[in-house]
Amino acid sequence: MSNGGKKIELDLNDVWDWAYCPLRVWWRKTGLAADVTSKQGKRTGEQLIEESIRSATGLYYELAGKRKNVPFGKCLGLVWKGWLEAWRLDDETVSDLVNYHQTRRSILSRFEDGEITNREGKRYKKPTWTRYWRKMAETSGLAVLRKSIDRHKESIGLGRLDLSEEEYYRAPKGLADAFADSMDYANKMRLPAPDVVLGVNERLVVELPSVRLFSRTDMVRSRGISRKRGRPPKEATGENLQHHLEYEIFMFDEEVPSAYGLLRDLRVIALGQSSPVNLKLEEGEQPVESIRIRHIPSGQEQEINPRLGDGADVLEALSRAVITGIRAGTYVPRMVCGWRACGDCEYRTLCFSETGVMDAFNPPLMAQIESAQRVTREMRKYLGGDASQENRLEIVRSIFEFMARSPDITPEGALWMMDNLEAEMR
Repeated sequence: MSNGGKKIELDLNDVWDWAYCPLRVWWRKTGLAADVTSKQGKRTGEQLIEESIRSATGLYYELAGKRKNVPFGKCLGLVWKGWLEAWRLDDETVSDLVNYHQTRRSILSRFEDGEITNREGKRYKKPTWTRYWRKMAETSGLAVLRKSIDRHKESIGLGRLDLSEEEYYRAPKGLADAFADSMDYANKMRLPAPDVVLGVNERLVVELPSVRLFSRTDMVRSRGISRKRGRPPKEATGENLQHHLEYEIFMFDEEVPSAYGLLRDLRVIALGQSSPVNLKLEEGEQPVESIRIRHIPSGQEQEINPRLGDGADVLEALSRAVITGIRAGTYVPRMVCGWRACGDCEYRTLCFSETGVMDAFNPPLMAQIESAQRVTREMRKYLGGDASQENRLEIVRSIFEFMARSPDITPEGALWMMDNLEAEMR
C-alpha cells in the first residue's frame, strides 16, 4: 500500500483477504516478514496448487508462442520437476509422490462415481473426512505415503502443524495433497487456443475515486476487433478500431460458485471495472466485455457480462476500510466471531501452531475448541469399540467440560459438534 499521486494504491488480494479474515493480511504483511519472525512456513499447500497451475499455464502459452505444441499436463510436470530439483528431494520422494497421486485417485474415484455415499444416498462433500476414506487410506498404504512425503514440509517452506492421529485426516494440505490435487486439476483443464490469448497473468488496475486498486487476471482473451462508432478523435492515427476483451480468472474454491454469488464476488466486481496496465493493443483498449470464471477443481466455466460502474461503490468503501485497518494495526481474526470458518483456511496452520495468535486473541474460545476436540476423541474411542464403563464416563466428563467452557455456546456451535460426531459414526 502506497501513495501514488493523489490516490492510495492497494492490492485486491488484501481487500479480498480482509473481507474474509483480516488476519490473513496480517500474516502476509507482518507475521511472516523476515525481520519479524523466524517462522519457516511461508507457503501453504493451497498456494502450491495455485502456483503450479498458473505457472504451467504461463509455460503452456510461452511454448505455444514458440510453435511448440506441448500438452498442459506435461507443462505442469515440468513445473513440478523444476521445484522438486530446487528442493533437492531424493528420487524415492519423487516416486512416492507419483504413487500417492495414483493411489489417492483410485480411492477418490469411488466417491466421485457414487459407489460410496452417505446414508441418504448422496455423495460426500468432503470424502477425505469420512471414516470410509480413513480405512481405505490405511489399508492401501496411502496414509503412510502421505506422512512420508509431508515430513519434507518444513524443508520446502510449508508451515507445520502437529496433529493427533484423529485430526491428521482433516489437516491443511501438505506437499502430498498439493501435488495430487494439481495433477487431478490438470486433467480437467481445457485451455483456449493460443491465437485468442493476448496475455497471461496480466496486471490490471481499477481507478476508484480515492483508491487505485491493482489486481491480476489469469488470461486476457480477444473476442474480436470492430470499428468504433462515431467520428474518431483528432489526435487518432490509423483506423478507428477497438479490441473486445475478455478476462479469465481461475478460482480454486472448493465448491462451484453460484451465478448469484459470482455477481457479488469482489474479484469479479473488480475485474468488471479493470483495464490492463502493461498490455499494449494496437487497436486501442476498451472496457472488458466479458468475464470468464474457470473453476479449477471441477473444470467448469461460467461467463458474466459486467457493466461499467457496477459495484464500484462497494470496492471504494471496502478499500477505505482496509486502508484504515492496516494503518491502525487493527486485525481481528474471523475466529473470534465463530469457529467454523478456519477449517479450510490455508493460514490455519500458522494461526494454530504453538506460536500462533489465537491464544492471544481469544483464550476462552481456544479452551472451548480444545474441549470440543476432546469430546470428539472420546466418542471416536466409543465408536471404535471401546464401550467400557470408564470410556462412557470419560465421554460424559468431556461433555460437561465442554459445557463449562462454553457459557455462550450458540445453537450453531452445538449443531456443528453434532454434525462432526454424526460424520464419525458413518
